[in-house]
Amino acid sequence: MFAVGGAFGVVFGCVGLLFAVVGIGALLWVVRRVSEHKRTLREGVMAQARCLETYVVRTHRSDGPVHHQRRLIVGFRAGDGRDVRVRVTSRQPYVTGDAVAVRYLPNRPERAVVDEAPTGIGVVSCLFGGAMVVFTCVGLFFAAIGFGAAVFLGASADDGGPVPLPDPYRTAGP
Repeated sequence: MFAVGGAFGVVFGCVGLLFAVVGIGALLWVVRRVSEHKRTLREGVMAQARCLETYVVRTHRSDGPVHHQRRLIVGFRAGDGRDVRVRVTSRQPYVTGDAVAVRYLPNRPERAVVDEAPTGIGVVSCLFGGAMVVFTCVGLFFAAIGFGAAVFLGASADDGGPVPLPDPYRTAGP
């Protein structure tokens, strides 16, 4: 009984732990990206960039709405004198050649952002964070059920240990 119930529980528990690890990893990644974006807007060095290219990304959804996002490739000279090209998103319509105000952290100019007030970043990150917390909790729940099944299904009354095989050369009498 231990081989079937215990193995199933261990596999089920490991899948649950994998879900939990993925949920925690995604949550940490989003928190890090959002905090870096806000820090760049708050503490970043201001620079005037030139719009080198502009394009629109359309995301089609099955339920109907189409989401448009403007993306720019901008170039600017960082404080240390090197030329930097960055792909950024913007709510404002820019054309090639326009001046674009950007902010960047001196140690990472390749992560520059357009200097405009962020809208919706708190709502989106909170919704995604909540979804990842639920994902992690479901994973931990499955892990608890799986490892619990491994312990309780694996420990039955007839699993007291290895049972010795009868020895055909032993006799029962004196």
